[in-house]
Amino acid sequence: MIVHIVNQHENRKIEDIAQEMIGQRIFVGWPFLQEGLVSAISDSLFTYEKLSMVPGKPAKVVSNPHTPQGLGLWKTKAEKVERYYSKRCGVITGNIDVLVHVRPLKGLKRLDNGAFVKDYEGAEKEVEQAVQMAVSEVFSEDPRYMEREPPPLSEEFPEGSKVFFLGEHAYGVAAQVSGTTDDALSVILVFFPTEKTENDRFKNVVVNRLQNKYYPSFRVAEMLGISSKALSKVTSSFMVVGSDGNKNNLGLSLKFEAKGLKVIEYSRKDGRYWEFSEKAIELIREYQAKYPEVFQVLDRSGDAMVKASDVFSDAPNPDAKAKEVKTWLNTKGVRDFEPVSLFCDQLGKATVKEIEALADSITASKSTTAIKKAIVKGIPRQAVLKPSHAVYRLQNQHFALGDRVIMVQDSGSVPLSFKGVVVGMNAKSMDVVWDAPFMSGGTLGDRCSQYRGSTVEFWSCLNLSNPQFIVSTNPNAPVQQQQPRSPFKPRFGPHPTVRPAPGQQPAAGFRPAPANGVGHHGPVHIMVNPNRGRGGGPRGGPPGAAAASHPHPPNGAVNGHAKTPSQTIPAQNGNHVDPAPRGRGRARGFEPRGAFHGQAPPIRGGFVPPARGRGFVPGTERGRGGQRGSFRARGRGQPHTAPAPAA
Repeated sequence: MIVHIVNQHENRKIEDIAQEMIGQRIFVGWPFLQEGLVSAISDSLFTYEKLSMVPGKPAKVVSNPHTPQGLGLWKTKAEKVERYYSKRCGVITGNIDVLVHVRPLKGLKRLDNGAFVKDYEGAEKEVEQAVQMAVSEVFSEDPRYMEREPPPLSEEFPEGSKVFFLGEHAYGVAAQVSGTTDDALSVILVFFPTEKTENDRFKNVVVNRLQNKYYPSFRVAEMLGISSKALSKVTSSFMVVGSDGNKNNLGLSLKFEAKGLKVIEYSRKDGRYWEFSEKAIELIREYQAKYPEVFQVLDRSGDAMVKASDVFSDAPNPDAKAKEVKTWLNTKGVRDFEPVSLFCDQLGKATVKEIEALADSITASKSTTAIKKAIVKGIPRQAVLKPSHAVYRLQNQHFALGDRVIMVQDSGSVPLSFKGVVVGMNAKSMDVVWDAPFMSGGTLGDRCSQYRGSTVEFWSCLNLSNPQFIVSTNPNAPVQQQQPRSPFKPRFGPHPTVRPAPGQQPAAGFRPAPANGVGHHGPVHIMVNPNRGRGGGPRGGPPGAAAASHPHPPNGAVNGHAKTPSQTIPAQNGNHVDPAPRGRGRARGFEPRGAFHGQAPPIRGGFVPPARGRGFVPGTERGRGGQRGSFRARGRGQPHTAPAPAA
């Protein structure tokens, strides 16, 4: 069965379609419909968007022409949609003249007043659909994504529920709801008065740590007086094989290019170049002064493993010397280095241990008698954070190493209201060392004590060192929008920073080849092996074998034919040069095989083979397997020539 689609917008102006559809929700992806928001309309020449030209007045439809690259991109997208429905769904869409640009539905977001509204994707995830395949409304919508009005305070915050206060003076303090009215609620705060100063102490531990300055690899090689190749080998794995076959790694293992790993406080990668810290340079310099014979063999070419006898040629026992070097490296802490991903940022073990010691000392100094309680009445609903609302309200929150955080999610492995310090930043999560151990805690790769560390999402914690969601406690104050507005996307490692827009030419990459293969150095010549081809002599023979066994016919004939004037190539010195035969025994551009002009067809190759087959000659050994040194015939029909007797 084939379905034909009737385009209801076929005879309409595209400006009218844009005025009607832009800014409205729509369903795309038929037959598996998905809701989205129309952001623009486009045809083969223009893109139509709604822009507000004058503040306070309704937006108008504005057309923007496609870029030269965008013209071909639009046609490709239209053909892709038509081909998908035709080949995969058995649907004939007809000519696609208009595309609808749709931003898919991402989910629901909660406003500060408690209402849930639909949230759509950004421009980077925009999809295109043919206007005739878009559905304006459906019979049954997904109840999970239905917008909801703000619920009553007594229903959303029942008495006794646990929340977190977002006021300015006690930001992030755990609280409990004591009562509600129609437009305000009262909470009881429980806190230690010294919590704010404690947060600053944790931040100072990270700020006051030893700051390492990094240098690029070529600069480090100049500072150490070695080559870049030697630096690359000594900072990675350098295997030395002993006489008994055992391998010893005499490298510092500061970088792992293939695995994409670096060592905290020693190495990192910025773009295309590796960088090493002052601590790494001092270690390499000390290694070079202690065992200079290791650095003398680093510039050797080849990837084969070096033998211990070649490295320590002057030592009475090279194997023992190699083990001595390895033991010395272990005493310098090479074994305890922390290889981590290039695309993350973390604190070192020493700093993490200092943070744990500070947390233990603060916890030991606290007592129940120092706990303070306070009752705050008449605050709006947006001044408190409910644990189940954290996923909606704490989006785009920014973090940094050393920030003090509190767990505000009531589901998961970390208990509610636990406090900790950020010790690692990943692309979509962060590593936190908590003040107290818990059952589901880990060691974060042996960087912290047992049961003290875990990796959590950004929205599951509230940043206490950098408050970003402070709300006024005045119920009559206007509802504030959530801050910050910019999304938090930490970037570490050699990621590309600039990417071309859709339809635009990239800033770097391959360029089209010059027309007709002509570049800056004249026409391109293809090298031809004159000994290649059938009928040109035995395969693998000496260079002169083809010429000796296949002499040129008289009068300069080629392939048994007399040459025409056009087949003679004039040289620069005025002489004439015969073109070398190419391919199957003839030069390109000569008369085709079979054009004999009434003459008898010549024998292929200009000679008569005594027998058929691949070099078989009666009375001789055929193919492989003959005695060593005896004549072995090869080739296609080459006559046998007895080897010359030894002089």
